[in-house]
Amino acid sequence: MPIKKSSGVLPADNVLQFLLGFTFGNVVGIYLAQNYDIPNLAKKLEEIKKDLGAKKKPRSS
Repeated sequence: MPIKKSSGVLPADNVLQFLLGFTFGNVVGIYLAQNYDIPNLAKKLEEIKKDLGAKKKPRSS
């Protein structure tokens, strides 16, 4: 009878590890957003799109 090798990690352990990592990441993100001047990436992306759109328009002379 072949011996099954187990990785030693149960699915419940994977879920717990994911939840702890996710929670820790959110807490760190919230802390950084409240205490440091983090740029708003959505606004920055809109500015870039606007600039690119203005460059694509041909100049009428």
